[in-house]
Amino acid sequence: MLKLRENVLELLDSHNYFDNLIIFDTDGRAVYYDSQGTSGIFGDIDVVGKTLSELYPGVDPEESVIMKAIREGTPTYNLQETTRVLGGRQISHVITVLPIIENGQVTGAVEATINTAVDTRHNIYITPETGRRHRQLYTTEDIISENPLMRRVKEKITKVSRTDSPVMIYGKTGTGKEMVAEAIHTGSARRGKPFMAQNCAAIPANLLESMLFGTVRGSFTGAEDKKGLLEAASGGTVFLDEINNMDMALQAKILKAIEEQKIMRVGDYEQRPIDVRIVAATNEDPLLLVKKHLLREDLYYRLRVIQIDLPALAERHSDIPLLTEYFINKYNKLMHRNIAGVDKDMMDFLLRREWKGNIRELENTIECAFNFAEGAYLTLDDLPWLEQETEAGEGYEHFDVNDDRTLKELLQEYECEAIREALTAAGGDVRKAADMLGLTRQNLHHKLKQYRLE
Repeated sequence: MLKLRENVLELLDSHNYFDNLIIFDTDGRAVYYDSQGTSGIFGDIDVVGKTLSELYPGVDPEESVIMKAIREGTPTYNLQETTRVLGGRQISHVITVLPIIENGQVTGAVEATINTAVDTRHNIYITPETGRRHRQLYTTEDIISENPLMRRVKEKITKVSRTDSPVMIYGKTGTGKEMVAEAIHTGSARRGKPFMAQNCAAIPANLLESMLFGTVRGSFTGAEDKKGLLEAASGGTVFLDEINNMDMALQAKILKAIEEQKIMRVGDYEQRPIDVRIVAATNEDPLLLVKKHLLREDLYYRLRVIQIDLPALAERHSDIPLLTEYFINKYNKLMHRNIAGVDKDMMDFLLRREWKGNIRELENTIECAFNFAEGAYLTLDDLPWLEQETEAGEGYEHFDVNDDRTLKELLQEYECEAIREALTAAGGDVRKAADMLGLTRQNLHHKLKQYRLE
């Protein structure tokens, strides 16, 4: 719930998360209105002072979610509707309405909307308890695909969203694991509660435990009484990516937290109740990770109550034109361009490519082309790295069938060499080397320790 005096400035500060904001008094009369640039649904009409019936002539005030918030103090989240507004325009938008409560009394309501005619791919999600967590989360509608494999994935998401069972998502890097996790959350009864994500590979084990479970003052130097993600996300969903990189002892604590819905902060002796749904993900086959002792078997079977396997982009090549069109529309908006599409040679290249980095690599390719494009269509000339990649490919060392090293050992050797070269090129500066490798500084420190390169 929101108190007007304490939170109205914060609401206005979060304005870039939506297109229009209206504050109504208890009579359903607008006392404040603001819109994002040219996105205002009322055009040049003076909204302040108008009643709900005047602003939305196509809506019955008695059935309005705004009056419901005023009468009953009931919030409404992410309602998609099409209606007629003052001036005769027919608009489609996603609406979130929160009651304004002061001293236990409803004193008005706040309506925040995003125009789906402008951005059809995102909804607004505002956390009801604090009014401070403003974030756009993906829904199943954001998963762009005509592929039968992805159609089944979307069907699974819809079904599992009805429950609170743990979920394991398996997919290669760049296949959209976090998008799926968010879609599970936004499709569930937990949608109005927090969604929190943590990459377990990016944080050292001792720090990760503090981040997940929280700390008490004095448990270690500088420690304060602080909630961890599992406690802060109460009522919502916690997404743990690359969970196989989590220390085995910490995996055991996560298992206990899932089963008991209780946690103990670092340095504490008191168990605290939590109410979270755990969605975990790996970019390697979970069963293989169990065999390699990188994922606890009991944790795997607890998480694998529901498992969703995401196909690589190579398995859904027919989606490439659709995804390309989406990314072009996205970067037209972000970069204020008017690119019409890709030429034939560019599309042939996109359809031929293996896409080892999956959808993320495809998006990065389109973004790169946008930076260099001069015409109305993206071309291969707009990919300056392509020629370098082709030349480098000629010198690649082919796999030796007599090499008795495992794939993991080969990849580790390559990763070590890449890290050494980046550190040399960066003059030993870890921050610069991390940027060159596309890693966070913490992630690079973790790998330096893992490979004993420190």
